[in-house]
Amino acid sequence: MAAGARLRTPPGHPHRPRRAGHRVREVEPARRTALVDEVARFVRSHPTVDLPEALDERFRWLVTYQGELHRAGLAVPSWPTEFGGRGVPISEAIIILEELGKARSPELINFVAVEVLAPDLIAFADRQQLREWLPRMASADEIWCQLFSEPDAGSDLASLRTRAHRVDDGWRITGRKVWSTWAQFADRGMLLARTGPTDSRHRGISAFVIDMRQPGIEVNPLVTMTGASEFAEVTFDDVPVDADGLIGEVDRGWAVTLHVLANERGPYALRRAAMLRAAMASVPERARGVDHTRTRASVIDAYIAMWLLDRRISQVADDIQTGQPVGEGAPITKMSLTDAEQLIFDAAHALLGPHGVVGPDDLGWVEGWLYSRAASIYGGSAQVQRNIIGERLLGLPPEPHPR
Repeated sequence: MAAGARLRTPPGHPHRPRRAGHRVREVEPARRTALVDEVARFVRSHPTVDLPEALDERFRWLVTYQGELHRAGLAVPSWPTEFGGRGVPISEAIIILEELGKARSPELINFVAVEVLAPDLIAFADRQQLREWLPRMASADEIWCQLFSEPDAGSDLASLRTRAHRVDDGWRITGRKVWSTWAQFADRGMLLARTGPTDSRHRGISAFVIDMRQPGIEVNPLVTMTGASEFAEVTFDDVPVDADGLIGEVDRGWAVTLHVLANERGPYALRRAAMLRAAMASVPERARGVDHTRTRASVIDAYIAMWLLDRRISQVADDIQTGQPVGEGAPITKMSLTDAEQLIFDAAHALLGPHGVVGPDDLGWVEGWLYSRAASIYGGSAQVQRNIIGERLLGLPPEPHPR
């Protein structure tokens, strides 16, 4: 770069000056106290110790727990009451999430539906479908999965091969998906399929809602190194989808896809950050008295990553409350979450020492560390996110393609 040259900051860049007044509304102290007390009462009456070890039993327990959380008005507090929420502003919802995180309340078992897919359906589905689907998502009476990634189409999702053929009464789906969370328990799924020519990439993709309980669907759970089987590979063999299962317009599914990916860095990011903040809270206390230089350095790195994530999440919450699009800075949010998750559990793992191998995992640090290894891959790899930040946000030249 020539001396004195400056990078141009593109319009919509997350670090451009923001319009005055776009701040998350402060919550009155009395209201904050009431919300904190409300969550505390729920947590006291719904202890989460000694969860079942067997996956099926644990899953059923967590479904029941989310149902109780929903009935208490704590599962989706910012959703409109029409769709199963309580209609509170995002500032109050954040307090609820924070308190649930501090109490180490389990993640919503139907988080894919609630945090990732529901905002997309609100944007693209009709109101009758929303009244049918959203309350059952919130209560976990209906489990949903996301059917996007394929064996040969992960970060480059536009190269997907699953195909939807139009028939008289709707569509027929044939293809294969992978890394679908809780697909073996799902009642419905949101699926991307190619409806245009093979080489149409972004322009020939459509989005569908599909009944996961019908013939022609084979679900094979995948065991990860944590020992869990929360992901699955799903095969579709000429599976029917009604005409009203199409979400949005034919061949315009890429807009749906981008909206989903933005939501993964929006509402879901708020809840995930609250959980990481709770994990981080127990790290410094364990680190006091540790004189190993490298271990202390890892704790400091984790603290810095969490501090940076908090700043990013504050802006995301601001955007959600004020109706601003969260997609422009989505890769920054994803990278902030990834860095914080991996560094926090790196520090926790270092503090455990030999106990990380032979001792009890009372704080969930070992499982957290194992799971965090995938944070730089799932939801868009770190390398792809950095390319997006460089090329789309900073205006840097694209990486050269090999000849």
